[in-house]
Amino acid sequence: MKRSIILAVLLCFVLALPVSAAPNVILDGEPLHFTDAAPTIENGRTLVPLRAIFEAMGAEVFWDSNKNTATAIKANTKVVLPIGSTQPTINGSVQQLDVPAKIVNGRTLAPLRFVGEAFGGNVRWDQGTQTIYITSPEASLNLSSAQKIIVHFIDVGQADAIYISLPDDQDILIDAGNRVDGSTVVSYLKNQGVDDIELLIATHPHEDHIGGISDVLNMFDVENIIDSGYPSNTAAFNSYFTSVQAEGAKYAQAAYQSFNYGNASFKILTGHEYWEEVNNYSVVCRLDTGDIEFLFMGDAESPVESNLYGEISAEILKVGHHGSNSGSTQAFLNKVYPQAAIISVGEGNDYGHPSDGLLTRLQSTGAKIYRTDKQGTIIVTTDGSSFSINASPCSQTGYPVITPVKNIGDSGQYIGNKNSKKFHRSSCSYLPKPANQILFDTRNDAVQAGFEPCQRCKP
Repeated sequence: MKRSIILAVLLCFVLALPVSAAPNVILDGEPLHFTDAAPTIENGRTLVPLRAIFEAMGAEVFWDSNKNTATAIKANTKVVLPIGSTQPTINGSVQQLDVPAKIVNGRTLAPLRFVGEAFGGNVRWDQGTQTIYITSPEASLNLSSAQKIIVHFIDVGQADAIYISLPDDQDILIDAGNRVDGSTVVSYLKNQGVDDIELLIATHPHEDHIGGISDVLNMFDVENIIDSGYPSNTAAFNSYFTSVQAEGAKYAQAAYQSFNYGNASFKILTGHEYWEEVNNYSVVCRLDTGDIEFLFMGDAESPVESNLYGEISAEILKVGHHGSNSGSTQAFLNKVYPQAAIISVGEGNDYGHPSDGLLTRLQSTGAKIYRTDKQGTIIVTTDGSSFSINASPCSQTGYPVITPVKNIGDSGQYIGNKNSKKFHRSSCSYLPKPANQILFDTRNDAVQAGFEPCQRCKP
């Protein structure tokens, strides 16, 4: 009798245990239904059906039974995922997974974030409802202008220029590159339909941030201008400040101001602090669009990072100082915990940006890395609840090593960059460091070796 009672109690306990249902998957607002293999959570990692989701996103999926490999192609993006491997590739760039893909009931299951982001989508996990939300880049781009906020990290080489397009034709510009980049920034803004600028931020008085602002002020009406308040006895700063005074806009120094644009808020996180380094006078800003936040660091380094108060978490981080090792400390990244890290940096620059240490720290947080020297202008679109990016992330395990086709000592008319696989005229201002150079006798030699022409010098 006693034994029967114990068994009955145990049976009641087992029946009362919660059953872990398969997570729901919502793609662009529509639920996906799976027949053969449903999403599953194993050891804290969510695995989802690769073919069903990729095909729902408009990709073609192919299975190679000899190599035990799934390949998906959409437009110009090719994803290759070997079963059992933690290193799939996107357009040949190796990505790093925490767990490998596996076969369940004859179907390939792969890590959620990789599947959702491989073609530029955005993934959000709702723990409370056990629901996976995936937003394709097409869905974000098809949002009405009243809904979407678009942040453009304009490729201006070893410099910064960020344009933020907000609903109701509200526009923010953060920096405008070097003096020679002014016309590039102006043309870009015109192509985006900008007629005036509500807020212009000049982060700090280095030329690679304020040099192009004079051209912007000459071309557009600007309502508000905020800078660090730190003066500099340079031609670049004098030209900038003369243009500011001539503009007649409302001018203020950074002092923790806040601006509201519909449902979005834009906050200045810095004020009248004293620093020894000019970079640390950078105006740091945070854009809050709802569930998606952006943090813009200018050239601020570790002393500023540790001095930022309040909420600084952000899904998208504009990495400080072009990816220098002097910032983006692990403690700072742990607070921000970005999903995407944008680095504005010049190809083959003389500073070694971005540093290997910085890239390692970003990778340790799980952030996807995007670089203007690798991918050109980077555009992030959000509706406040999810975001998409117009480019696939850079490789998480380094870039392919290209075997030189010529000895560096040989003479040649074209110079290739082993890291970026772009080639330049010998007179180009964006030549790589000598250690990264490959010389080609002819343009055809460079093309045949798989190199692409530089968009600056157009060889």
